[in-house]
Amino acid sequence: MQDQTPPDAPSDNTTLVEVLAAFADDGFAANLTVTDDGAVRCPACRQETPPDEVDLVSTRRLEGASDPADMQAVLALRCPSCDTGGVAVVNYGPEASVGEAALLTALGDGSDRPGGERR
Repeated sequence: MQDQTPPDAPSDNTTLVEVLAAFADDGFAANLTVTDDGAVRCPACRQETPPDEVDLVSTRRLEGASDPADMQAVLALRCPSCDTGGVAVVNYGPEASVGEAALLTALGDGSDRPGGERR
């Protein structure tokens, strides 16, 4: 049987909604925001954590099914102040904001951070 996946679709056909639901099921339900300087703001305790102090647990990169240039990363993070688990959805590549780029640069690929991994 021939594969029916469109050639421009992500290889695993996972949507942003599915990624967010999976992270929520794993305890990362809060919606974290990224400031203009790359700090991560926790909605539970309202603390802003500098990008080099963020606790990255997992990263999931996505590309748009209709446009591979739609590059996003879903970051599963833990607030070091209150231990709230949450996600930040950020752009990477040319569409990344200055804050998103600062955060992603500080996080690297996560392999050198405790618990850091990529999904």
